[in-house]
Amino acid sequence: MPKFPRFISSILNKSFLKKTTLTGTQENLNFDYIVKYSGNIKISDSLPMLVALHGDGDTASDFYESALDKFTLPVRIILIKGPISHEYGAVWPFSASQFENYGEAFSKAIEQLSIKFPTINKPILLGFSGGGTMAYYQAVKHGNCYSYIFPVSGLLSNEQLGNSSSKPDSQVFAYHGKSDDVVPFSTGEKAVNILKNKKVNVSFTEFEGGHLALFSEMKYQITQAIEEKLRTL
Repeated sequence: MPKFPRFISSILNKSFLKKTTLTGTQENLNFDYIVKYSGNIKISDSLPMLVALHGDGDTASDFYESALDKFTLPVRIILIKGPISHEYGAVWPFSASQFENYGEAFSKAIEQLSIKFPTINKPILLGFSGGGTMAYYQAVKHGNCYSYIFPVSGLLSNEQLGNSSSKPDSQVFAYHGKSDDVVPFSTGEKAVNILKNKKVNVSFTEFEGGHLALFSEMKYQITQAIEEKLRTL
């Protein structure tokens, strides 16, 4: 039986504040999220959707302010909080058992969000660090739910993927810094090779920066790359 999520959401845009609850089935899996907008839009507009996953221990709001505040094209940005509580904050699945619990539930959450909000085409998924690992996982297991996927400074192993079926049906643009001392560059290379072996359409951009380059020297380049894809939706 697929695991469907239960939502508790807080939707924020300038002076717009509203709380809603979406109810799934018997599974008590929660995904908290906030919503931001860019461009000259109305809240009710049909828009492209960018789903953004922060790094482990970060928050959705801080991730937006640090990495995603430079978009200029009209887009609805859904920032989802890591669903697992850890001593240093909200984190994303890492072990095979955690992905078994949350991997499919997450993809169902995205499907529900695409219905809840008027959305043009399939969402784009961006994940950083621990969120990047979830982005890699989604690319292999549930790629059919997304138009493009951008994992940044993440990792992936065959053990994390487990034995369930794969649906690698999206284009992936992976980024990793060669001087990353948190998630080593070699693990990013390994993740990309796994995707290639799973027949995922993936390209890999390496850069000179470290783990936090998404918030500094690579911020403009990655923003521009995502906006280029937004124009195609």
